[in-house]
Amino acid sequence: MKQGQDFNEAVKKYWEDPATVSIIDQNLHKLEIDIVLRYLKSSDCLADIGCGDGRATLEYARKARKCTGYERSNTLRKKARACAEASGLDNIEINNGDILAMTDFKDKFNFVVTQRVLINLGSWSRQKQAIMNIHKMLKKGGTYVMIENTNDAFDALNDMRAEVGLGPIPLHWHNRFFDYKDLLGFLKGKFNILKVHDFGLYYFLTRVYAQMFAPFKGFGKKAVKDPLFARSDKAARIIHEKFNDRIKIEGCRALGPIQAFILKKA
Repeated sequence: MKQGQDFNEAVKKYWEDPATVSIIDQNLHKLEIDIVLRYLKSSDCLADIGCGDGRATLEYARKARKCTGYERSNTLRKKARACAEASGLDNIEINNGDILAMTDFKDKFNFVVTQRVLINLGSWSRQKQAIMNIHKMLKKGGTYVMIENTNDAFDALNDMRAEVGLGPIPLHWHNRFFDYKDLLGFLKGKFNILKVHDFGLYYFLTRVYAQMFAPFKGFGKKAVKDPLFARSDKAARIIHEKFNDRIKIEGCRALGPIQAFILKKA
């Protein structure tokens, strides 16, 4: 499908489908959330852009001074509001918001997070527009935790899978991953990069090692996986939490598509 208006409408329709699942790997999702919490302070006013069903937003609200989730999908926003209301927290709210239209939020937040949101925008030009809107809404010295996907790390994972006889993990139709060099070039002068975290050890254990003897196919609601993964993914998360900082996977910048870029507004 061409990445024009028809493509953008198809993406919106996809996320309005109540059966759509954002991420079925809840252990990986927890690792993402924990990275954000590592940098989040109790004094922060946080914006969770593309907050989805609000589960991560709720975790951030438990630590931040105030937390505002923005979600353009009516279906997901309804779930997020129900999650926020059930929490009993008084420092969280969920609003309608599309990052491409959020141009009037100058210096509103000192902490912004996106989790696999910009990869849904369909083109590099729209992704750059979104990053500029985030830059504008951040106060001077504010933090942007950008949890998004890059092509080189995705290719590195598939290369490793090929070496042990596994087929490639396909790119989902609505995703446009970032070119790492283009991304860094665009961020230069706008953000200082404090740290880049990847989930390489977790990806190696779950997408390479475990899948050598247990099948996993498909995306989201269509995923078909061996029951073993219910136990092995949790074990892989625990191993990653304890040992990832002590283990370096040579031969690639990062392993596995998702990385967390810790950015400070320049």
